Amino acid sequence: MTRSAARRGLRVAAALSVVAAAVPAAAQARLEPFSPPAGRVLVSERSDFSRYEDGRYVGHVYREARLDLSVSGAVGGRAEYDGEALVLEETMRDERAVARRLDAAVPVSFSVEPGGAVRFRTDEGYPILRGVPDPPPEPADPGDRWTGEGVVVVRPRPGRPATRIPVLVEYEYTGATKYGETPASTIRARYAIRYKGGDRIGDLAMTGSSGSRTADIVVDSRDGSTLFVRETVDETFSYSDGSTVRLKGFILHFHKGSLPADRERIASMLAAAPGTPGGSGEASEMVGGQSAVPSSPATATRPADASVGPTAGADGDVAGDAVGDAAGGKSPATAPPLVATGPVPGGAFEIAEGERGVVLLLFDLRFVADGDQLLASERGRLDAIAEALGRIPGGTFLVEGHAADLGRPAGQYELSERRAKRIVDEMTARGIPANRFVYRGLGADKPIAPNDTEQNRARNRRVEITVLD
Repeated sequence: MTRSAARRGLRVAAALSVVAAAVPAAAQARLEPFSPPAGRVLVSERSDFSRYEDGRYVGHVYREARLDLSVSGAVGGRAEYDGEALVLEETMRDERAVARRLDAAVPVSFSVEPGGAVRFRTDEGYPILRGVPDPPPEPADPGDRWTGEGVVVVRPRPGRPATRIPVLVEYEYTGATKYGETPASTIRARYAIRYKGGDRIGDLAMTGSSGSRTADIVVDSRDGSTLFVRETVDETFSYSDGSTVRLKGFILHFHKGSLPADRERIASMLAAAPGTPGGSGEASEMVGGQSAVPSSPATATRPADASVGPTAGADGDVAGDAVGDAAGGKSPATAPPLVATGPVPGGAFEIAEGERGVVLLLFDLRFVADGDQLLASERGRLDAIAEALGRIPGGTFLVEGHAADLGRPAGQYELSERRAKRIVDEMTARGIPANRFVYRGLGADKPIAPNDTEQNRARNRRVEITVLD
């Protein structure tokens, strides 16, 4: 582990020990058996490893995935989890300060039985820690111990299938604490990583593993929901060709719920920025049950010289998209609707509520034909977008490029990704930290209107910036 990684690990451990020490002994409450509460849970999985191949240090790698799950039927019975995971590409440490490309959005669907058994309906390798923490079988006092079964998911070699390793977990309740302002309980866990094959959907070239993990776990004392898990990792994996991979470092799991008030607050901050839809600078009120977005493209910010210069492709696309469906031009089904958050007569962007958070919709961006260069006339609009994003403290922005489907698949995904990355570059040039952005191109896969008229195609030809919950 590098010195900086070690210092960060010590800071996390020290912070946990300080808050725990601040709680008087008399307040060390019993830990009651718990089950996950119903609702929505967001989980960020962040891995930070020193990587060794065949005993040789090759660098420091960072991985991240963000899970957005709904939990139902949890009280007194089986808990059902359904949602998706946004998976970020693996990066070396010196690349962490830049915007990152989104590798994939994969479905997640599983259930947790009352006894703790986890059963997957869709398993793409997420979450990477399963069945942990397991509640005590009866109320526990500080120092009490119990055991449970879990599964850890590993992917030592990027691009290879994830492999699932069953583990026997030893738990110890270590006492009451606080997590921010939330009353919480801390649990210490230990488990060995021993794999001898057997995962039929895992990496068949992996023949074994050795190592162990410890985990510091913080759960909400009020409802037992998991708040934070820090795993300390030192594991070696062997392969059929005789090679080995060692990963040494830590994995952080951050859990939180999402409240409607969070989105209302974000929408209000965005709506107060200059150049936003409505132009009033006043907070918008969430509007439910409305159509996705207005039926015509935003034109208030279209420059007067829009028809001049290399802006129109041969297909009549003002942005010059090389678009089409990968299957040969057939339009996919219209994407789930976005709900408008208030009047949007025009401006630098429109605001809507999506499945993952508040969305800034950017229509009619003026790109050079078939390219990702923006015309100089867009500078004022880009300034207004950056000013609005700068009002949002912390958090991550997902930037997605979309195209209209005109039946020409060549270059569709590449161009939409390049345009999404261009918007990221323009935002970072205006002072928004690059590491707050992830991006991807979706081509014509997610239309919000039929591709039957130029007006509708203009709605599909867009960039979306989601303020992730």
